[in-house]
Amino acid sequence: MPATKRGPLASFNPIKRNHTDVAEGQVVLLHSGAADEAAPIGGGALGAAPDVEVQRDSDVDLPRSSGAFAAVPAADHSSDHRPGVQVAVPPSPVTNRDRFIKGFLPARTCCNLDLCRAPAGTKFNLSAVCIAVFPKSSNPDRRYIQLADSTGSVGVTVWNENVNSFSTASVGRLVTLTKVVITNHNGKKALSMARDSSDDETHTDSTWWRSLLTLAPLSCGAVHDVADNTMVSVSGILGHVSSDTKMVQGVPKTLLTLHMVDSSGKLDVRSWNHNANAFKHHADAPIMIRRVRVTSFAGVKLCELLDGAGSVIETAFSGCDALRKFWRE
Repeated sequence: MPATKRGPLASFNPIKRNHTDVAEGQVVLLHSGAADEAAPIGGGALGAAPDVEVQRDSDVDLPRSSGAFAAVPAADHSSDHRPGVQVAVPPSPVTNRDRFIKGFLPARTCCNLDLCRAPAGTKFNLSAVCIAVFPKSSNPDRRYIQLADSTGSVGVTVWNENVNSFSTASVGRLVTLTKVVITNHNGKKALSMARDSSDDETHTDSTWWRSLLTLAPLSCGAVHDVADNTMVSVSGILGHVSSDTKMVQGVPKTLLTLHMVDSSGKLDVRSWNHNANAFKHHADAPIMIRRVRVTSFAGVKLCELLDGAGSVIETAFSGCDALRKFWRE
Protein backbone atom coordinates (compact mmCIF):
# COMPACT_ATOMS: atom_id res chain seq x y z
CA MET A 1 0.00 0.00 0.00
CA PRO A 2 1.45 3.41 -0.92
CA ALA A 3 2.34 5.62 2.04
CA THR A 4 -0.21 8.26 2.94
CA LYS A 5 1.12 11.77 2.63
CA ARG A 6 1.25 13.46 6.03
CA GLY A 7 -0.72 16.71 6.28
CA PRO A 8 0.76 19.84 7.85
CA LEU A 9 -1.21 19.42 11.08
CA ALA A 10 -0.04 15.85 11.50
CA SER A 11 3.59 16.75 11.20
CA PHE A 12 5.74 16.48 14.31
CA ASN A 13 6.94 20.01 13.55
CA PRO A 14 4.13 21.84 11.70
CA ILE A 15 5.85 25.25 11.89
CA LYS A 16 8.46 25.34 9.13
CA ARG A 17 10.16 28.67 9.77
CA ASN A 18 12.58 30.46 12.12
CA HIS A 19 10.90 30.88 15.49
CA THR A 20 12.15 33.91 17.43
CA ASP A 21 9.48 34.22 20.13
CA VAL A 22 11.29 31.79 22.41
CA ALA A 23 12.13 32.34 26.08
CA GLU A 24 12.22 36.14 25.87
CA GLY A 25 14.71 36.64 23.12
CA GLN A 26 16.39 33.24 23.00
CA VAL A 27 16.68 32.29 19.35
CA VAL A 28 17.16 28.73 18.14
CA LEU A 29 17.79 28.27 14.42
CA LEU A 30 17.95 24.97 12.56
CA HIS A 31 18.94 24.75 8.91
CA SER A 32 17.86 21.48 7.35
CA GLY A 33 17.98 22.41 3.70
CA ALA A 34 14.31 22.41 2.75
CA ALA A 35 12.98 24.39 5.70
CA ASP A 36 14.09 25.80 9.03
CA GLU A 37 12.63 24.44 12.27
CA ALA A 38 12.68 25.81 15.78
CA ALA A 39 11.71 24.29 19.09
CA PRO A 40 10.02 26.36 21.80
CA ILE A 41 11.69 26.14 25.14
CA GLY A 42 9.62 25.30 28.21
CA GLY A 43 10.57 27.13 31.39
CA GLY A 44 9.64 27.34 35.01
CA ALA A 45 6.77 29.16 36.65
CA LEU A 46 8.16 32.60 35.77
CA GLY A 47 9.21 31.79 32.25
CA ALA A 48 12.96 31.25 32.80
CA ALA A 49 14.49 28.38 30.87
CA PRO A 50 17.81 26.53 30.82
CA ASP A 51 19.84 26.21 27.66
CA VAL A 52 18.42 23.48 25.48
CA GLU A 53 19.57 21.37 22.59
CA VAL A 54 17.01 20.98 19.81
CA GLN A 55 16.83 17.85 17.68
CA ARG A 56 15.00 17.35 14.40
CA ASP A 57 12.09 14.97 14.31
CA SER A 58 14.21 12.69 12.16
CA ASP A 59 16.64 12.32 15.10
CA VAL A 60 14.10 11.06 17.63
CA ASP A 61 11.09 8.80 17.44
CA LEU A 62 8.08 10.63 18.87
CA PRO A 63 4.54 9.24 19.04
CA ARG A 64 2.38 10.67 16.26
CA SER A 65 -0.19 11.80 18.78
CA SER A 66 2.26 14.07 20.60
CA GLY A 67 2.10 16.93 18.11
CA ALA A 68 4.99 18.49 20.08
CA PHE A 69 8.43 19.77 19.36
CA ALA A 70 11.40 17.84 20.60
CA ALA A 71 13.61 19.51 23.19
CA VAL A 72 16.14 17.88 25.48
CA PRO A 73 18.52 19.53 28.01
CA ALA A 74 21.94 20.37 26.65
CA ALA A 75 25.13 19.50 28.49
CA ASP A 76 27.66 21.87 26.96
CA HIS A 77 27.09 23.97 23.84
CA SER A 78 30.72 25.00 23.70
CA SER A 79 31.55 21.48 22.53
CA ASP A 80 28.58 21.19 20.17
CA HIS A 81 30.06 21.40 16.68
CA ARG A 82 27.08 20.13 14.73
CA PRO A 83 26.48 22.37 11.70
CA GLY A 84 23.27 24.37 11.55
CA VAL A 85 22.62 24.62 15.30
CA GLN A 86 22.83 28.06 16.91
CA VAL A 87 21.67 28.83 20.43
CA ALA A 88 21.60 32.46 21.59
CA VAL A 89 22.73 33.35 25.09
CA PRO A 90 19.66 34.25 27.20
CA PRO A 91 19.44 37.81 28.47
CA SER A 92 20.12 38.78 32.09
CA PRO A 93 18.57 38.06 34.56
CA VAL A 94 18.57 34.35 33.70
CA THR A 95 17.21 32.74 36.85
CA ASN A 96 13.78 32.80 38.42
CA ARG A 97 15.28 34.28 41.59
CA ASP A 98 16.87 37.18 39.66
CA ARG A 99 13.58 37.92 37.94
CA PHE A 100 11.68 37.82 41.22
CA ILE A 101 14.08 40.07 43.14
CA LYS A 102 14.32 42.57 40.27
CA GLY A 103 10.61 43.25 40.64
CA PHE A 104 11.23 44.78 44.09
CA LEU A 105 14.11 47.09 43.06
CA PRO A 106 13.27 50.54 41.70
CA ALA A 107 14.89 51.42 38.40
CA ARG A 108 17.88 53.77 38.41
CA THR A 109 17.91 57.10 36.65
CA CYS A 110 20.45 59.80 35.83
CA CYS A 111 20.47 63.55 36.39
CA ASN A 112 19.35 64.33 32.85
CA LEU A 113 15.62 63.67 33.20
CA ASP A 114 15.13 64.36 29.49
CA LEU A 115 16.60 60.89 28.98
CA CYS A 116 13.92 59.41 31.27
CA ARG A 117 10.57 58.69 29.61
CA ALA A 118 8.81 57.57 32.78
CA PRO A 119 5.71 59.62 33.77
CA ALA A 120 5.35 61.78 36.86
CA GLY A 121 4.97 59.71 40.02
CA THR A 122 7.50 57.07 38.97
CA LYS A 123 10.04 56.10 41.66
CA PHE A 124 13.75 55.74 41.00
CA ASN A 125 17.07 55.35 42.78
CA LEU A 126 19.69 57.98 42.00
CA SER A 127 23.37 58.39 42.86
CA ALA A 128 24.94 61.75 42.03
CA VAL A 129 27.19 64.52 43.32
CA CYS A 130 25.67 67.45 45.24
CA ILE A 131 26.63 70.74 43.55
CA ALA A 132 24.35 73.28 45.26
CA VAL A 133 22.35 73.61 48.49
CA PHE A 134 19.73 76.36 48.73
CA PRO A 135 18.38 77.93 51.95
CA LYS A 136 15.66 75.96 53.68
CA SER A 137 12.03 77.03 53.83
CA SER A 138 9.43 76.46 56.52
CA ASN A 139 5.78 75.34 56.73
CA PRO A 140 6.56 72.67 55.78
CA ASP A 141 10.33 72.31 56.19
CA ARG A 142 11.90 71.82 52.81
CA ARG A 143 15.12 72.54 50.94
CA TYR A 144 16.06 72.59 47.28
CA ILE A 145 19.36 71.04 46.22
CA GLN A 146 21.03 70.36 42.90
CA LEU A 147 22.71 67.10 41.94
CA ALA A 148 24.92 66.40 38.94
CA ASP A 149 26.54 63.54 37.08
CA SER A 150 28.17 63.18 33.68
CA THR A 151 24.76 63.51 31.91
CA GLY A 152 23.73 66.84 33.45
CA SER A 153 22.12 68.23 36.61
CA VAL A 154 18.74 68.02 38.30
CA GLY A 155 16.95 69.78 41.14
CA VAL A 156 15.64 67.80 44.10
CA THR A 157 13.33 68.92 46.90
CA VAL A 158 14.03 67.38 50.32
CA TRP A 159 11.50 67.49 53.14
CA ASN A 160 11.16 67.53 56.94
CA GLU A 161 13.91 65.64 58.79
CA ASN A 162 16.03 65.39 55.64
CA VAL A 163 16.39 69.18 55.36
CA ASN A 164 19.10 69.46 58.02
CA SER A 165 21.08 66.65 56.43
CA PHE A 166 22.25 69.09 53.75
CA SER A 167 24.46 72.15 54.12
CA THR A 168 27.22 73.96 52.23
CA ALA A 169 29.56 71.17 53.34
CA SER A 170 27.47 68.72 51.31
CA VAL A 171 28.72 70.18 48.01
CA GLY A 172 31.03 67.72 46.31
CA ARG A 173 29.72 64.73 48.26
CA LEU A 174 28.20 61.70 46.59
CA VAL A 175 24.57 61.26 47.61
CA THR A 176 22.49 58.14 47.09
CA LEU A 177 18.75 58.80 46.98
CA THR A 178 16.32 55.92 47.31
CA LYS A 179 12.85 55.96 45.81
CA VAL A 180 12.93 59.50 44.49
CA VAL A 181 9.74 60.51 42.71
CA ILE A 182 9.58 62.34 39.39
CA THR A 183 7.48 65.51 39.59
CA ASN A 184 6.37 67.89 36.87
CA HIS A 185 6.08 71.62 37.56
CA ASN A 186 5.23 74.02 34.73
CA GLY A 187 6.29 71.41 32.20
CA LYS A 188 9.72 70.86 33.78
CA LYS A 189 10.72 67.58 35.38
CA ALA A 190 12.22 67.49 38.84
CA LEU A 191 12.65 65.05 41.71
CA SER A 192 11.19 64.90 45.19
CA MET A 193 12.25 62.36 47.77
CA ALA A 194 12.83 61.00 51.21
CA ARG A 195 16.61 60.76 51.63
CA ASP A 196 18.99 57.97 52.51
CA SER A 197 22.56 59.03 51.82
CA SER A 198 25.89 57.28 51.65
CA ASP A 199 29.41 58.06 50.51
CA ASP A 200 31.27 55.82 48.10
CA GLU A 201 34.60 57.21 46.94
CA THR A 202 34.90 54.45 44.32
CA HIS A 203 31.50 55.19 42.75
CA THR A 204 31.67 56.21 39.08
CA ASP A 205 30.09 59.60 39.87
CA SER A 206 32.77 60.30 42.50
CA THR A 207 35.41 59.45 39.92
CA TRP A 208 33.70 61.76 37.41
CA TRP A 209 33.59 64.57 40.00
CA ARG A 210 37.33 64.33 40.71
CA SER A 211 38.14 64.10 37.00
CA LEU A 212 36.62 67.57 36.47
CA LEU A 213 39.68 69.04 38.18
CA THR A 214 41.88 67.70 35.37
CA LEU A 215 39.86 69.12 32.47
CA ALA A 216 41.62 71.60 30.22
CA PRO A 217 40.03 75.05 30.76
CA LEU A 218 37.82 76.56 28.08
CA SER A 219 38.23 80.09 26.81
CA CYS A 220 35.54 82.63 27.65
CA GLY A 221 34.17 82.51 24.12
CA ALA A 222 34.12 78.72 23.93
CA VAL A 223 31.75 78.50 26.91
CA HIS A 224 29.02 80.14 24.82
CA ASP A 225 28.93 77.03 22.63
CA VAL A 226 28.52 74.60 25.54
CA ALA A 227 25.15 73.13 26.50
CA ASP A 228 23.49 74.26 29.72
CA ASN A 229 24.14 72.20 32.88
CA THR A 230 27.55 71.11 31.60
CA MET A 231 30.38 71.18 34.15
CA VAL A 232 33.51 72.87 32.79
CA SER A 233 36.67 74.76 33.77
CA VAL A 234 37.23 78.24 32.38
CA SER A 235 40.17 80.66 32.25
CA GLY A 236 40.57 84.33 31.44
CA ILE A 237 41.37 87.74 32.87
CA LEU A 238 39.21 88.72 35.86
CA GLY A 239 38.49 92.18 34.53
CA HIS A 240 35.94 93.32 37.12
CA VAL A 241 34.13 92.14 40.25
CA SER A 242 30.64 93.44 41.00
CA SER A 243 27.86 92.71 43.47
CA ASP A 244 24.19 93.72 43.43
CA THR A 245 21.52 93.39 46.09
CA LYS A 246 18.26 91.88 44.86
CA MET A 247 15.04 90.90 46.60
CA VAL A 248 14.46 87.15 46.50
CA GLN A 249 11.13 86.05 47.99
CA GLY A 250 11.03 89.20 50.03
CA VAL A 251 14.57 88.75 51.39
CA PRO A 252 17.56 90.85 50.20
CA LYS A 253 20.22 88.68 48.58
CA THR A 254 23.60 89.68 47.15
CA LEU A 255 24.47 88.48 43.67
CA LEU A 256 28.22 88.31 42.98
CA THR A 257 29.38 88.54 39.37
CA LEU A 258 32.91 87.88 38.12
CA HIS A 259 33.39 89.54 34.74
CA MET A 260 35.98 87.53 32.79
CA VAL A 261 37.47 88.30 29.39
CA ASP A 262 40.08 87.01 26.91
CA SER A 263 40.78 87.30 23.20
CA SER A 264 37.78 85.07 22.38
CA GLY A 265 35.14 87.11 24.21
CA LYS A 266 33.55 87.91 27.57
CA LEU A 267 31.94 85.68 30.20
CA ASP A 268 30.14 86.35 33.49
CA VAL A 269 30.49 83.93 36.40
CA ARG A 270 28.02 84.52 39.20
CA SER A 271 27.15 83.27 42.66
CA TRP A 272 24.57 83.93 45.36
CA ASN A 273 26.70 82.45 48.12
CA HIS A 274 30.17 83.99 47.65
CA ASN A 275 31.53 87.29 48.91
CA ALA A 276 33.08 89.85 46.57
CA ASN A 277 35.97 90.46 48.97
CA ALA A 278 37.25 86.94 48.31
CA PHE A 279 37.86 87.80 44.63
CA LYS A 280 38.79 91.48 44.46
CA HIS A 281 42.50 90.78 44.97
CA HIS A 282 42.39 88.62 41.82
CA ALA A 283 41.16 91.50 39.65
CA ASP A 284 43.23 92.56 36.60
CA ALA A 285 45.02 89.19 36.60
CA PRO A 286 44.65 85.75 34.97
CA ILE A 287 42.36 83.36 36.79
CA MET A 288 41.19 79.81 36.19
CA ILE A 289 38.05 78.44 37.82
CA ARG A 290 37.71 74.68 37.88
CA ARG A 291 34.24 73.10 38.11
CA VAL A 292 31.66 75.71 37.19
CA ARG A 293 28.19 74.99 35.83
CA VAL A 294 27.17 76.41 32.46
CA THR A 295 23.72 78.00 32.40
CA SER A 296 21.80 80.74 30.60
CA PHE A 297 19.93 83.88 31.66
CA ALA A 298 17.87 86.00 29.27
CA GLY A 299 19.40 84.09 26.37
CA VAL A 300 22.97 84.83 27.43
CA LYS A 301 25.41 82.08 28.45
CA LEU A 302 27.09 82.39 31.82
CA CYS A 303 28.57 80.19 34.52
CA GLU A 304 27.69 79.61 38.16
CA LEU A 305 30.18 79.07 40.96
CA LEU A 306 29.55 75.98 43.03
CA ASP A 307 29.13 76.39 46.77
CA GLY A 308 31.76 75.48 49.34
CA ALA A 309 34.75 73.71 47.85
CA GLY A 310 32.87 72.80 44.69
CA SER A 311 34.62 75.40 42.51
CA VAL A 312 38.41 75.74 42.76
CA ILE A 313 40.30 78.98 41.97
CA GLU A 314 43.82 78.85 40.47
CA THR A 315 46.09 81.75 39.54
CA ALA A 316 49.14 79.86 38.23
CA PHE A 317 48.34 77.65 35.26
CA SER A 318 49.40 76.93 31.70
CA GLY A 319 48.45 79.88 29.49
CA CYS A 320 48.41 82.58 32.16
CA ASP A 321 51.37 84.38 30.55
CA ALA A 322 49.49 84.61 27.25
CA LEU A 323 46.51 86.09 29.09
CA ARG A 324 48.73 88.74 30.73
CA LYS A 325 50.12 89.66 27.32
CA PHE A 326 46.61 89.99 25.91
CA TRP A 327 45.59 92.27 28.80
CA ARG A 328 48.57 94.62 28.16
CA GLU A 329 48.00 94.93 24.41
